[in-house]
Amino acid sequence: MRRTLPLLLLLSVWIPGRGQSPFTYALAQDTNVNLTRPRVFERIGPDLYRVFGGSGNNDSSWTYSAEMDASGELTNMRTMRCGENTTNAMPSNMLRTSDEGMLVAFALPVVGTNAYSFVHTDANGTVEWYRTYPDVYGQHMIDSDKGLAEKDGHYFTMGRVTAVPSNEGHASTMVELDATGNCVAQRTWAGGDVWSGEGQGIVRTADNGLLTVAVEHPYSSNSSWPYLSVQQWNADLGISWSNKYSLGYVHGLVRVLATADGGSLLTGYVFPSMGSQQYPFFLRLDAAGEVLWARRSLTSGLIPQGAVEEPDGGFAICLYKTPAAPIVARLGSDGAFISAQRATGFTFPVIPWGLTRDADTGEHLLRATGGDQSSTYLFRLDEALTFACESSPYSWADTLVTPTVSAFPVAVTTAQLNSTDTAWTANPADFRTENACLSTSVAEVPAPQPDVWPVPTTGLVQVQWKEMGTHAVSCTVLDATGREVLYERAVRVEGGSLRVDLSYLGAGAYMLRLQGAGAARSVRVVKERMP
Repeated sequence: MRRTLPLLLLLSVWIPGRGQSPFTYALAQDTNVNLTRPRVFERIGPDLYRVFGGSGNNDSSWTYSAEMDASGELTNMRTMRCGENTTNAMPSNMLRTSDEGMLVAFALPVVGTNAYSFVHTDANGTVEWYRTYPDVYGQHMIDSDKGLAEKDGHYFTMGRVTAVPSNEGHASTMVELDATGNCVAQRTWAGGDVWSGEGQGIVRTADNGLLTVAVEHPYSSNSSWPYLSVQQWNADLGISWSNKYSLGYVHGLVRVLATADGGSLLTGYVFPSMGSQQYPFFLRLDAAGEVLWARRSLTSGLIPQGAVEEPDGGFAICLYKTPAAPIVARLGSDGAFISAQRATGFTFPVIPWGLTRDADTGEHLLRATGGDQSSTYLFRLDEALTFACESSPYSWADTLVTPTVSAFPVAVTTAQLNSTDTAWTANPADFRTENACLSTSVAEVPAPQPDVWPVPTTGLVQVQWKEMGTHAVSCTVLDATGREVLYERAVRVEGGSLRVDLSYLGAGAYMLRLQGAGAARSVRVVKERMP
């Protein structure tokens, strides 16, 4: 099988109080990747980092992992294939577990089923167990690192199922696995005339409970998504409280962070009213679900992707805005905007996937995907949250908002799920590093990227690809897990422009892969639910 080398970039800078020099490395791994998702970039020792991610190609799903020191030397390099015949079933969720291993979850492309698999590796990347649930969850979990949680040696997932009463549409579900991947219980819930969207996140709270978040909308009027549904589960997995919150007409791409005081921070985007533009929101809750504060940026189009809590009670947030480039902002303890930096050293889109902060050194580590989605970028930021290579200050104005809050009673039912042992194949691989800042500035001139609009869309998108002229191109649409959901062999380009109809697809993020006349490009689109 043909192999190519996708690029993984590691950028780092000053660690507060340590005086360490910045470094910039590129890391390449051999899996012929179409799509890649960096899920872990963390400090594991003085000047030592672990990288772990998922990728997919036209042959298999893969995970990749390595350790790298400050000089760029790589050790413990591995790629692992997820079973067999797993074309484009890219691992969509990964969780760093308390035993220093990794829990990996991904959907298998098994026609006519909703198969899902879970794999656990040890600290060295060796597979300890791999279990497949052959027909269970419905459309399960989002493409996020907040779809899995660990508590008391067990693992928990968050998603949705469709086997519920007809006036409810979908229901939220949480599956509990034991230490070897067997199902302990599947818990399912919904609330009245409400359709639960994809689960937006699950996290363990400071009091050893769990917090689950979903986007909800009335089943009788599914053009709006006016509610955020939040459940607090206590240490014994009973529901302490369940509320719904509304900041507008449509809510989307919600990320959740458990805070040190037992509360939480929810970030995402909201359309305040029908037909309005989308704006990022920041919603701070206490341990009882009461709103401490809520803010909405007055800059449209910003999409938050992750947050970490700072020692002073404030937050660091990573965001992006089309044309995509990572933005990292600092918010005060009241959510007020303080400062932000935007990476400017890239001539192609780069979308952040998550942000972490090391408790010992205070350094912030950002991971992102860029270009045609086959390249991964990992940044270490300096004390002022400034990027290596090139960055510039960024700012926005915001406003306090008052969400509507009401109780959201739910009835939880339980079930058992069956699973089977599955094979996992090792694939020894060597990686290499190079200076990433230099590679972005002296490499060949990047080809022009197509423009796509409207984003988000309710169905039809138009793509402007001028260099194609009137040539016919093929168009492949991939969902957030990397699976092909649409293929058109010969789309006619008229005046450098073509149209793609996504109206029958569900809401979410998709990648359009275009190929023709010896060139290939990829563009990202977001599909809203149709009115």
